Amino acid sequence: MILEYNRSMRIFYAVNFDDKTSEMLQKLQNDLREKVIRGRWAALENLHLTLHFVGEIESDELPIFKEALEKAAAAVQRFSIRFTSYGSFRQGKQDLIYIKTKNTGDVMKIMSDILKKELQRGDMKSFTPHVTLVRRGEINYSTLKVLKKQRFELPAVEIKSVELMESRKINGRLTYTTLHSVSLK
Repeated sequence: MILEYNRSMRIFYAVNFDDKTSEMLQKLQNDLREKVIRGRWAALENLHLTLHFVGEIESDELPIFKEALEKAAAAVQRFSIRFTSYGSFRQGKQDLIYIKTKNTGDVMKIMSDILKKELQRGDMKSFTPHVTLVRRGEINYSTLKVLKKQRFELPAVEIKSVELMESRKINGRLTYTTLHSVSLK
């Protein structure tokens, strides 16, 4: 007999990418490597676009978060995104460096707003669609300024599903696991 137990878990909602898109994002990440002095680079398998970060929950609360994803996904249709340029969030003396995105009809913002309203938990700041490339990055300010002016000419990517994800460290490595996926119509 296997006993189930309640455990704490760290969750977020995301758009995951197919292999082709992840490889395109990794190329942009690799273009940064010679410009960033040091930082924590996102692994290829962890590249995603966060719709809403929740944080710590108890595993027995999971059905609430799955239901919220179902509601948010039902409110929108499939959509496309474009990767537009590099951006950054300043965190103390370091930067989180990311790729900015645009999407058709602000679908990601609509979904993010629904999740915030339904849950009343997690990061309630204004939604900034992005794909994190490097955390705790150290980069020359003028180099970063030049990077942010660069524009990408990349094909649009169709988004067909959204996911509820768990984030945890396994053997010292940050690992994301899909807990629930909803296809968009």
